[in-house]
Amino acid sequence: MAEMLSSAGYATGMYGKWHLGRTPGRFPTDQGFDEWYGIPNSTDESTYASLDGFAQSGVKETYVLDAVKGQTPKQVRPYRLDYRPLIDRDLTDRAKSFIRKNAKANKPFFVYLPYTATHFPTMPHPVFRGKSGNGPWADLLMQIDSYTGELLDTLEELDIADNTIFIFTADNGPEAVRRDNTNLTTETIINGSSGPWRSTLFTSYEGALRVPFAIRWPNKIKPGRHSDEIVHAMDMLPTLATVAGAEVPQDRPIDGVDVSEFLTGDTNKSGREGFVVYMGDQIFAVKWRNWKLHFKEQSGWDGTLKTYTMPRVYNLFLDPQERNNVLFPHTWVPKAALGQLQEHIVSLKQHPPIPMGAKDPYSPPATK
Repeated sequence: MAEMLSSAGYATGMYGKWHLGRTPGRFPTDQGFDEWYGIPNSTDESTYASLDGFAQSGVKETYVLDAVKGQTPKQVRPYRLDYRPLIDRDLTDRAKSFIRKNAKANKPFFVYLPYTATHFPTMPHPVFRGKSGNGPWADLLMQIDSYTGELLDTLEELDIADNTIFIFTADNGPEAVRRDNTNLTTETIINGSSGPWRSTLFTSYEGALRVPFAIRWPNKIKPGRHSDEIVHAMDMLPTLATVAGAEVPQDRPIDGVDVSEFLTGDTNKSGREGFVVYMGDQIFAVKWRNWKLHFKEQSGWDGTLKTYTMPRVYNLFLDPQERNNVLFPHTWVPKAALGQLQEHIVSLKQHPPIPMGAKDPYSPPATK
């Protein structure tokens, strides 16, 4: 995304959790971002220095990094529990400064702001600690709400809100780790709610997959509109390419669907009927309209893996908990749903995934 928009003349800034590679040459500023401030992996690593045995383990401590395109990232400070409650405040301030700088220069910009909250450990900023009266998790939600409001206010103050697309979304459902998991905080580490949907992060159930997606684009997207159509995070690449006047790469398959006309209300259909569900590098399920086919199931990251000889079929309208297998009499569902999986498998054979450790930029082997 950042490479594409950078090529179209956009300033690109990222502030927050990367989690897409901590090897030199694989950081955000190697992938199209002009600048980055944040952590390379997940925020649970802030607990490491406080855990028994870590100091003697030889494992490298995680650092907060500050990076500029074309330069080696600088280590700002160790990422420990003392900074855990404070980092999202700094991410917000840096994002606001980036917006102001580019608005003043009349330069289009793209900001990616993946907050470290709401991942474990649940430690709100001191300003919000106890603010909700409903525990640290609710405090943290108030914090995110406040920081998001600051970003929206910044756009209004700069008089660029009408020409700015603002998206609020997430990359997974609520996080759940057993309460007896070793940790240093007194707060619960089972956070969030999946509503009527089953399970949480680290599963292939709807509770792990369904996330909020709110978008604001004044005069283009009607306020208050909502839809139950399927939209996937990977749809943002071709969609934002369309609205930004950028070019989608033509040298590789693009799994995303351009949903720009759906978002603006020019059509009521997103153009996406489903997607393939992975856990790691394994295909666990296929979602199609209001149906779900599971080939494998696992109750959590450390749960028992179940593999089925026949797919389990769930009607999500009637069974949001994905408990009642209705393959019989609905044997027609796999026939309708598996076309997208077959296309996906063919595309993987034609365009194999980039192998781990490959050089960047990657040149695929010539096809026969």
